[in-house]
Amino acid sequence: MRRGVPSVVVPPAAPRPAPADASRAAPPAPLLSRGFAALLVAQVGFGYAFSTFLVLPKFLVVALHATPREIGLVTAAHNGLVVVLVPLLGALVDRHGRRRFLTAGALLMAAAALGFTRVDSLGPAIYALRALQALAFAMAYAAGSALAVDEAPPERVAQAIGIFGLTFLSMNAVAPGVAEEVSVRVGWPAAFALAALAALLCAALSLRLRERTGARSSEPLLAGLLGVARRPGQRRVLAVIALVGIGFTAVFVFHQPFAEALGIARLRGFFAAYAGVVIAVRTGFGGLIDRAGARRAALAALALYVAVPLLALSIPHTGLALTGAALGLAHGILYPALNAVALVGAHPAERGRVMALYQGAFQAGGTLGPVALGHLAERAGYGLVFLAASACLALAFCVLAWAPRARSAA
Repeated sequence: MRRGVPSVVVPPAAPRPAPADASRAAPPAPLLSRGFAALLVAQVGFGYAFSTFLVLPKFLVVALHATPREIGLVTAAHNGLVVVLVPLLGALVDRHGRRRFLTAGALLMAAAALGFTRVDSLGPAIYALRALQALAFAMAYAAGSALAVDEAPPERVAQAIGIFGLTFLSMNAVAPGVAEEVSVRVGWPAAFALAALAALLCAALSLRLRERTGARSSEPLLAGLLGVARRPGQRRVLAVIALVGIGFTAVFVFHQPFAEALGIARLRGFFAAYAGVVIAVRTGFGGLIDRAGARRAALAALALYVAVPLLALSIPHTGLALTGAALGLAHGILYPALNAVALVGAHPAERGRVMALYQGAFQAGGTLGPVALGHLAERAGYGLVFLAASACLALAFCVLAWAPRARSAA
């Protein structure tokens, strides 16, 4: 500094304000967009039609005097076809778009429900109609679930899957009770006709959905499915959900003839408790699955799931509602959490196949379960059925818990 010349202190330059987008974290993307809400409304109609046939075992016992083995075979006929059809429809949805399959599935469900209004004996007609319902469900589920994932923000996929499932599960609480009342007051044909009307409503509403444009798969159907299914992480998830399908179907199907044998005439308590708890879990705590980690949430739910078939043994003392509520809590967390695990790393053009393979594996367990456990019920009673289901769920927990560390981190 030169003597006699005052020094000038230059203040440091003020930092430039960061752009608004960089200085603040973007708010989380909304889940309930207009397209997602429209999809949910359309799926409620299909969910009602589908859920009406949850009391089909009761119809078989009361109206057609079916045995446990026959109930198991009718249930397995539907589920076995779903195992084959859902993966194929998932691949077709990835290739040709989603919406048209949802509309076609709803129309087929309406036709099948109307067909049941003419059923008066246990014969080939029931198996043909259940096959038609399997195709309808495969179309609607593969298309609807892929549409739901397409609409969801990437960080909220598990929550979106759970809420999409509520379109079916909320109707689990409504449709069986309505069908029971209508069957008592008017007859079973009227209950099935009401299901057909609900499916037609879904078909009409689906025409208003807008499908997001995006990448579509060009792989051959079989090669595309096998390419996804052969991945080590997918194989493990598919094995777990297949075992869960055995346990779930054992409780969901065989609590009905078990309750009838005990003299419990109305089954609505089970369905209302099951659906009510699932709705509460997925609406009140659905975001926790994504925040806690999908695999961690799935393991916690499986630990609870093991006890659910054991609770079914206590129906003579505790009633149906407790078993339904426990099943709702375990399944309400597990299904979307494990589904989110399956979707980790999947390309958008593969989502239909991933979702379809997951549902197909679940239905594979639901096919094996009724056949094997129906024979077991006739020979040894329902107690061993529920014990075997609990053992399958314990095995599922072990398979998921022993995943290699690198894959569990993903």
